[in-house]
Amino acid sequence: MTEMRKLEVLVLEEHIDASLRFLGQAGVVQFIDIREKPEIWKDVLVPHEVQTDTLTRCSAILAKIDTSFKELDLEFKKESESTQYTEKHTEEVLDKVEKRLAELPLEALAKCLGIISRADLLLATLEAKPKEIAIEEVSLEKPLEETLIEIERELSETEEIVATTGLKDHKAFISKIKSLPPKEKTEFSEELLKFRKFVDATDKLLTIRKIADQIKKSLETKSKLEDILKELSTLRKIVEGEKQIAETKSKFMRTDKTVYFEAWVPQTQVKETINKLKKITDDYCIVAEESPARGDKVPTILKPNSGYCRAFEKLTLAFGNPCTDECNPVHIMTVTFSLLFGIMFADVGHGALLAIAGLAFTFLRRKVRIEKVGDIVRYVLEGGEMFIMLGISALFFGFLFGEFFGPSGVIPPISLGKFGPFYLGGFEPAQEPMKMLRFALLVGVAHLSLGLILRLWNEIRTRHYDHVLVPISWLWLLLGGFFMWVYFGGISNIFKWFSEGTFLFSGLVVLPLIVLIVSVGLVSGLTEGIGIGVEVFVETLGHTISYSRLMALGLVHSAMSSLFLVLGGVEHGYFSLTSVPFIAIGTILVLIIEGLIVFVHTLRLHWVEWFSEFYTGEGIPFRPFKT
Repeated sequence: MTEMRKLEVLVLEEHIDASLRFLGQAGVVQFIDIREKPEIWKDVLVPHEVQTDTLTRCSAILAKIDTSFKELDLEFKKESESTQYTEKHTEEVLDKVEKRLAELPLEALAKCLGIISRADLLLATLEAKPKEIAIEEVSLEKPLEETLIEIERELSETEEIVATTGLKDHKAFISKIKSLPPKEKTEFSEELLKFRKFVDATDKLLTIRKIADQIKKSLETKSKLEDILKELSTLRKIVEGEKQIAETKSKFMRTDKTVYFEAWVPQTQVKETINKLKKITDDYCIVAEESPARGDKVPTILKPNSGYCRAFEKLTLAFGNPCTDECNPVHIMTVTFSLLFGIMFADVGHGALLAIAGLAFTFLRRKVRIEKVGDIVRYVLEGGEMFIMLGISALFFGFLFGEFFGPSGVIPPISLGKFGPFYLGGFEPAQEPMKMLRFALLVGVAHLSLGLILRLWNEIRTRHYDHVLVPISWLWLLLGGFFMWVYFGGISNIFKWFSEGTFLFSGLVVLPLIVLIVSVGLVSGLTEGIGIGVEVFVETLGHTISYSRLMALGLVHSAMSSLFLVLGGVEHGYFSLTSVPFIAIGTILVLIIEGLIVFVHTLRLHWVEWFSEFYTGEGIPFRPFKT
């Protein structure tokens, strides 16, 4: 993680907007809300009040621009130019934006489009066919505004004629007129008048539409619609930036003439940021650089991870962001999460299917627009590489435990060797559950020990040497208790711990607790030391036993698969065609239901048991101020 530095800045008020504009463009600082630290400014500074008039003006301009986008049927371009005005104050920038908006033919274009839309709607109602009627080019001698007002008035009159004369039913009327003898047609003079009005209304609508279309083309010739879109997008970004500047100043303090603020800056950007600030303010500013003090909430910058770690990073950050004095466990968790999942979901067939599904999700992610799909589907697609790793792990342990779509007998268990009473594969968990339990506890102790080593590394790296004895004593206690359990043959022989093993028990269990209590007591007091000692003892015991779920869920997974094998009549790897539906249904259920259950328990072992040793997740991410 990148190291951070704190900048304390005092600048003349007339330069604050320009300074924030630069910082917003650079995107290198995260402001500290000084209102939360009254001990700094009490009796010296006052809070910088939010400029409500400026915010209201920004909102009004943004509303006007958004209305123009809607009326002209345009879409905001995020990739538009990020041009910034060089004026000192936000009000001056907003003046320029409003002036530029007034110069754009937005109202005239919107009116033309509105008139054309209304005329087309009415022509469709009258079932007129504009292509069959030739309209000559209309001369535009009057001023633009006067012409638009006139044709809009004529359009309103035409709409009224259509509404009051019943021309919407003209088709039936025309059919009736055509069917009458010539002598009787004179009796329908009023109807004929309506028909004449229909013809006049159609001609007038076509003329109005032609004029509006000519004006629109004329305006677009002078200012191309694409240029107007770019201009509007740029102006919108500028106003949004000025609004952010006005809102951000609420985190600052001020005197009568100056403004004071604090910000976090990556160490690599400090020198350049200070030099630019001094240049923008004509050297009328004071900037102090400080290292983070103990207890400061320093934001963390996380380096981007590769595809295989991205999904595991989301699982880690869902618990919380790492603090600056904590190591980021994403890369280690990528391995340990896959291993623990594979132990509980051990099966060659299921693991292979899971890995294939991961490959399919990875392929589909590259073919679809990921931002357009739902949250759950997006997470599944983004986790394609994670499913591949989980599937490979399940496949590997499936070979160790001899499971292929359950304990089908297709493949024999493969052993990697023996370590004391611990067997690394070579057995079927359902047939020899105690071997599986011992293996699960061995994995649990190794996982917890890794967490304590990471905690020790955190303390050494941040030079908190007064806390180093805590993880050392805890690791001593964990490994000591585990050795006692192995040496004396399990918890059933615990009476030997206090007879034959009194010396070992004192050195491996009691002594680390005493060291822990004393070391914490010297720093935080005896009461705190005793409390930590009791907590560590209970957590060590509880967390270690919690890993027995590796055995329990492994047996559940095997039992569920075995159930469908029995229903399908599978014996020693042989099965009939009639058993295929049972195996297929069982496989789908196991992959979905059991896979989800195992995933949740794997996550629990990391969040509850493992993270509690070294990872608080109470950090704050670095979110730089950007306009």
